[in-house]
Amino acid sequence: MSVTLRGLLLLLAGAAIAFVGALCGIGGGLFAVPMLHYLFKLDLRASVATALCLVAATAYSSTLTEVLREDSALDLYVVGPLAAGALLGAQLGFELSRRLDERRLKSVFAVVLVLAGARMLLSEGIPALADGMDGGPGAASMLIAALIGAGAGAVAPLLGIGGGLVVVPALMFAMPGLGGLAVRAASLAVACVTSARSLQLYRQEGIIRLSLGLPIALGALVGAFAGVHTVHQPGMSQVGQRVMGGILLVTAVRFARDVARLRRGLG
Repeated sequence: MSVTLRGLLLLLAGAAIAFVGALCGIGGGLFAVPMLHYLFKLDLRASVATALCLVAATAYSSTLTEVLREDSALDLYVVGPLAAGALLGAQLGFELSRRLDERRLKSVFAVVLVLAGARMLLSEGIPALADGMDGGPGAASMLIAALIGAGAGAVAPLLGIGGGLVVVPALMFAMPGLGGLAVRAASLAVACVTSARSLQLYRQEGIIRLSLGLPIALGALVGAFAGVHTVHQPGMSQVGQRVMGGILLVTAVRFARDVARLRRGLG
């Protein structure tokens, strides 16, 4: 594959992944890591590190675009506790990753993600706009947000999934009054913090492949911008929720396959 063709493919892939990510509130690492690993032959750790370029670009472009909109759905009362919890949870998850059994963890999460994904696909979904939280969430809601952030931060190093896969369904079910647009915006705003910290750590190891990371990030900047403006159109927030439900089910299947592979290895 020529350098020019590779760059164009990465640019288009980054735009497409970020568009979907901005639509449903995830960074896109779930798609970028396998692409870099299988198509571009990076080892798994380098694929994760390089995919973070896309995740960061998606998160920052989405959040900036959201902030600049007159009808911005970004709720800092929710984002603050989420981000604080995520940073603490990430450290805890890193320590737990050395001690907990991966097979059992993935078995539990496969079941949880199937239930969450099915509910998001089969339910009517939550309204796009906030309902009943005009004055901002109270102390109990902020505590819930911090706990959700901690859970999202912890599972990232434990299971290799992005925080949005936890934050979006957890906020939708625990705090439906936020509205779908605010849930999506909060998830991507938190990803600004977590992706920046993760990139810093991987940069110290020197395993980020910038020749692949930069083109995919440039595409993500454009795709995320388009995704945010699209999701604010009437009815598109519910579409994003359906897409998220499908992504949760796909992730659950991936976890189930990992569990089966680990069982065969033990056998």
